[in-house]
Amino acid sequence: MAFRPKKNRILEALKKGEIPLGMEVNTGNPSIIEILGYTGFDFYMLDMEHTRINRETMEHCIRAADAAGITTLVRVTENDPGLIRHCQEAGAQGVVVPRVETPEDVQKIINAMRYGPEGKCGVCPLVRAANYSDEGYEEYIEYSNQNNMIIPLLESKTGFENAEEIFALLKPGVDAIGTGMGDLRFSLRKPGQKADRQHPYIKEAADKVASLSKKTGVPIMDMAFSPEGAKETIARGTRILLYSLDQMLFYNLCRDIVRAVKG
Repeated sequence: MAFRPKKNRILEALKKGEIPLGMEVNTGNPSIIEILGYTGFDFYMLDMEHTRINRETMEHCIRAADAAGITTLVRVTENDPGLIRHCQEAGAQGVVVPRVETPEDVQKIINAMRYGPEGKCGVCPLVRAANYSDEGYEEYIEYSNQNNMIIPLLESKTGFENAEEIFALLKPGVDAIGTGMGDLRFSLRKPGQKADRQHPYIKEAADKVASLSKKTGVPIMDMAFSPEGAKETIARGTRILLYSLDQMLFYNLCRDIVRAVKG
């Protein structure tokens, strides 16, 4: 049986000039992922970094996503080649890697995720992403290299200072870049000080990434927490939009219910 590719709805939307819409999922609940797919979200980002989601749960979430026709990104715990490979072999269509600071960090991701000659990902046809078969495996390898996304997160001053070299290693039309301004903000504070949302370097870093995105054609992925915030985020240059988190939305809903009912 020939390899059966699945759509990367993020890349499809970008090619049409549209903004793909996603949500961060921290619960690891397949039902939530199915609902996102059925209601029209293009993708979701499964967060393994700040949750206790393990590799087996990750694969079950991807199965639910495939059934509902929604694209999976996985934010891994760290730049771990073994975990990155497992995400791809389970069927994830992109990995989001935190705390990327150097071109060497990006090359490490490429080597873990891209098959030769682009990278050094080990081959095995008997994985879920290749339909558990060596029939059509060459087609799977080519499809993976051209459709599975690498999304480094810039979250430190060092990362933003090396942004130009990092962008240069990413593949236009496939890869993207993410920014962690919260992490950057906290890293810039001095002992005894609170994080400063208006720190001048925050705007400098954002402007630099926006300029490099426009220059290279590598889109920015960023997050918003309201419809108004989404419009502002897109106006600043974001081309892949994450709308809030499943746990945060449920928390806010429960809080509002308690306030309304209990007064």
